Amino acid sequence: WHATFPASDAVLAEAIAWCPGLRLIRQPVWECLATFITSSLKQVAHIRQISLTLRQRYGERLEIAGHRVHAYPTPAALAEAGETALRACGLGYRAVGMARTAEAIASGRADLGELESLDDDAARDWLLQFHGVGEKIANCVLLFGCGRYGAFPIDVWMDRILRERYFGPRKRQKITPRELQTWAERHFGPAAGYAQQYLFHFARKTF
Repeated sequence: WHATFPASDAVLAEAIAWCPGLRLIRQPVWECLATFITSSLKQVAHIRQISLTLRQRYGERLEIAGHRVHAYPTPAALAEAGETALRACGLGYRAVGMARTAEAIASGRADLGELESLDDDAARDWLLQFHGVGEKIANCVLLFGCGRYGAFPIDVWMDRILRERYFGPRKRQKITPRELQTWAERHFGPAAGYAQQYLFHFARKTF
């Protein structure tokens, strides 16, 4: 994938040198969607704790290599738990989106398998139907759950590094989030999501 990156991008080259060997995770689509719904405006440590709590309370108990673990809860398990119980797991207002999304999938009103037959733009629009899912979360699901490497999630870290390292003072103030998204997807090409991960980790470590 590195061969598809823009050859003259000094910022990306610096980020790659900072994070050698970086790889993209690939999660089951439901787990990826649910995890990112819980992630909105949360710190990484808190997200991990919420995920652990959900697994322990509602996930199937498994034994792997002598260790007892809990699988991520199914949509049916979280739909049955309901919004109030999910709030008690630390989700706060995100429990609304989690409960509604789980119920839609568990009931069959929404089928995550549909994503396979949709192009990137249509798949992104399909994901936006769920309560609590915006452009950033939809792109995260496309990238980490569906393996759509052209998806380019932009959060506060990405917004900052793109504006500060790729645009001059006047331009960075004027460019809109939509224009920034379009520019990034075009500039970084078919593996834009891979480039995003290098830049994301680079920004978090150096800004």
